[in-house]
Amino acid sequence: MQTTFLRVVTEAGAATVPAEAQFIIGRARTADYVIADSRVSRRHLLLEQAGSGWVVRDISSNGTWIDGQRMPESVPVHDEVRLRLGTPTGPEVVVHPEFPQGRGPIDEPAYDPGYDMQTMLPNAAGYSPPRPTSGRGSRGHQGPTSPAQRGRDYDDYDDRRRGERSSGSTSLEQEHERRTTYRLRQGTMSIGRARDNDIVITDLLASRRHAELYIGRSGLQIADLDSANGVFVNGRRINRTEVGQGDVIAVGHHVFQLEGDQLVEYIDSGDVSFEADALNVWAGQKQLMHDMTFKLPGRALLGVVGPSGAGKSTLLNALTGFRPADKGTVRYAGRDLYSEYDELRRRIGYVPQEDLLHTSLTVRKALEYGAELRFPPDVTKAERRTRVDEVLAELGLTQHANTQVSRLSGGQRKRTSVALELLTRPTLLYLDEPTSGLDPGMDKNVMESLRKLADDGRTVIVVTHSVAQLDLCDYILVLAPGGYVAYFGPPQDALTFFGKRDYPDVFLNLEATPGAESAARFRNSRYYVPASITAPSARPAPEELPSLRQQSVASQLVTLSRRTMAVVASDKSYLRLIIAFPFLLGLIPRAIGGNFDLTAEQAKQFSPNSDGPTILLIMVLCACFMGMANSVREIVKERAIYRRERAIGLSRTAYIGSKVLVLIVITVAQSIPFTLIGLAGRTPKAGLILGNSLLEMLIAVIVVSLASAMLGLVISALVDNADKTMPLLVLITMAQLIFSGGIVPVKGTAGLEQVSYIAPARWGFASMSSIADMNRITLAGVLRPDNHKPINPKVVVDPFYNHTASAYLTDIVAGAVIGILFIIFTSLLIRRMDPKTVKRAPAAPVSGPPR
Repeated sequence: MQTTFLRVVTEAGAATVPAEAQFIIGRARTADYVIADSRVSRRHLLLEQAGSGWVVRDISSNGTWIDGQRMPESVPVHDEVRLRLGTPTGPEVVVHPEFPQGRGPIDEPAYDPGYDMQTMLPNAAGYSPPRPTSGRGSRGHQGPTSPAQRGRDYDDYDDRRRGERSSGSTSLEQEHERRTTYRLRQGTMSIGRARDNDIVITDLLASRRHAELYIGRSGLQIADLDSANGVFVNGRRINRTEVGQGDVIAVGHHVFQLEGDQLVEYIDSGDVSFEADALNVWAGQKQLMHDMTFKLPGRALLGVVGPSGAGKSTLLNALTGFRPADKGTVRYAGRDLYSEYDELRRRIGYVPQEDLLHTSLTVRKALEYGAELRFPPDVTKAERRTRVDEVLAELGLTQHANTQVSRLSGGQRKRTSVALELLTRPTLLYLDEPTSGLDPGMDKNVMESLRKLADDGRTVIVVTHSVAQLDLCDYILVLAPGGYVAYFGPPQDALTFFGKRDYPDVFLNLEATPGAESAARFRNSRYYVPASITAPSARPAPEELPSLRQQSVASQLVTLSRRTMAVVASDKSYLRLIIAFPFLLGLIPRAIGGNFDLTAEQAKQFSPNSDGPTILLIMVLCACFMGMANSVREIVKERAIYRRERAIGLSRTAYIGSKVLVLIVITVAQSIPFTLIGLAGRTPKAGLILGNSLLEMLIAVIVVSLASAMLGLVISALVDNADKTMPLLVLITMAQLIFSGGIVPVKGTAGLEQVSYIAPARWGFASMSSIADMNRITLAGVLRPDNHKPINPKVVVDPFYNHTASAYLTDIVAGAVIGILFIIFTSLLIRRMDPKTVKRAPAAPVSGPPR
């Protein structure tokens, strides 16, 4: 009997498999026939002989279809068999047996399992090596090992796959690339980024000296060497613990597993599955999301669309872990994202709708500051710069590296926001409305960039209102109002399923149809592919996550302060304004004549000096306005940036501290010319403490300006829109006029006196009045010259205006304390902006909202 071969034909080419060979078709680079379509599993089909004929075995996670029906685990090949991979409309593969002398019009050499299909006799007549069937980008193909070894690998894989179908687990070898095996030896072995470690981690998220292994007769232990990003064993951060057989150690993107006396290294290449399983979200008694279920293979681009109110933002929050679902599970590489969030959150990149950029910086500067905050402190400047250059090249931004962000086009600016996230090589990338406000050309440019990112080894999920470029996605998820799945599958089948010509008609139909009805229609259609059932994790979610912090607070403080100063220096119009501000404001009190002493005529007639308090009142109001104007937009303009950086490890203390430090520098620099212009030559001759009244007046101006700047931070943290700061700035400045005591006496006025204690103007006016002896010059004629007590007992003398060192120091200290209290209050307010990732919401009952 003549030996038969098996012929494999796709739209991209053909190949022949010889007898007694095992042949893998899949998306993985190591497959014998590579089909680079995200609907295809890494190893999808196994072709092999069984008895006297051939069989096709489905070893995929996505499934295989014959005539619209899901095929069983194996199908004999007696004649031509047409298969669809991944979905009923996925890439088609035709297999049929043939004899060597009857191969058909393509005279192709028989397949030798010892050679790579893509390099075997490339000049053979008519031979076309396998290419990606979807045009989504070709992946390099690596030749297999020896035939005997490959056969063992396939047998092992098939056994593992059968085990996974029954147990629901996902092996590291299936979801990660195997790199190196390290043989353990007695004693200590080091792990880290430095080249002299026993196990070298080529990942900038790893510290130079990250961890140590202790190998003794009693077994293996691992200890974290105070690394920036921590060591994880089976998804839990550890300081020091024992490691058993099969335990998984994670350092950055590298994963190790103990197998016998060897440590096997795997790396998360991004080619891993992602699954949402029955996600439900409630807001009080209202259910926002209903049984959201879908599964993605690795390197897939998913577009999430739907009418307003369909729950797109709710879904994004659930998938990122920013607001975990009340019920259901998100799995990455078979691992529960919620219960192992402390480790897996380092693999998540998130680009919100707002740009995460300081627009006055250049692209390179913005990325360099981002890298400085994201990487461990022992990463050198050269290493950070190299990584920035890599990201710029990957996103086509190299030519714009020295361009100010404000001068970029909308699409380039969005790609720069994506570049910030790519610095740490995330394998899960989420984007919220990245094409919002862009013209059609920029829309296409951004979506093509996301397509390339997915092809290069990431799972990309994009929430969008734009439907023009959905054909670039591997899958689309259409949501119905109420958070229901109305469709999930390839974009080319969506309009056919809905029976509409375009997506606006689809959305109008969804809005007019109850969400539950739309979901039921999809589940009962032939387009519905049930996601593989995976056993839920038994590990409880942690109540609180440890802090994620790559840099120390002091290091972050320095970096953030430098960045804020760079932002100020690079914004030329704002820089000119803050330089001109003190000179212009200083002219206002200078325009008022007079000084702070009684003339001979006034002293003779016991007449008060009315110019002195007016000068001081204008000085205080200008100082308050100048301080608040410096800070009133500092936090609100960076809300999106703060939220994202907080999620990746930004210290709240460092953030607020950097604002305070920069404001101190700017405010002190402004106060000096402002005070000199407004008061030089008109202050009392003698000081109270320093012997120089002008210097003491300068200190008082600095204190009131800084306290007002801290009050501006409170306003900035309180509002959610920068446009709301200006009315509040004017309102509070006018309130300072009343609380200062310069117009209406506050001493002895119930209510007004108590409220005035928290007003910077109160203590600024009091400290300056103490230097000028305001009680004497304004109450001349009503005070006894011997003891400065009022002749009329109804006249109130403010003790904070007394011309004494103790009164002056009290006023200065009180002003400083008020400023510190405003800083604390700002810290409390800014907590509201923190991403809600530290606690998972309680599990909800199946039939109703969480109690």
